[in-house]
Amino acid sequence: MMKISEVSKTVGLSVATIRYYSDLGMIPSEKRDLAGERIFDDEAVVWLQGIKFQRELGMSLTEIKEYMKLCQASGPAAVKKRYKLLLTQRSKAKQDLLDSVERMDQIDLKIKREEEIIKGQKSDSLRAARRFAP
Repeated sequence: MMKISEVSKTVGLSVATIRYYSDLGMIPSEKRDLAGERIFDDEAVVWLQGIKFQRELGMSLTEIKEYMKLCQASGPAAVKKRYKLLLTQRSKAKQDLLDSVERMDQIDLKIKREEEIIKGQKSDSLRAARRFAP
């Protein structure tokens, strides 16, 4: 069993965030010691790692709660719903990747333009607003 500060270091979430998720009832295996302090087992750590991962994907807390509920359920209907939620998140992650690639292309063009100006191959004749725009 671990205290919240230990779990915070292990999972990479702040103590306040862990308390928030706990208060929302998102850590099914969380327990309290005799003094009423939160204590966490390995299963609680796995739940928190899952929540962190899904938040990094951009899932809302409502979506995460739904997925967690489905993880606790059994049967083909729950599996199909989890699968569908994961496909939706994969699609969003793929779009985020494509958007990131587009931003990288834009920044690379801006860097190339600045390098050409530094090398004297181009004049710095753009107005400030044009330098700022992608």
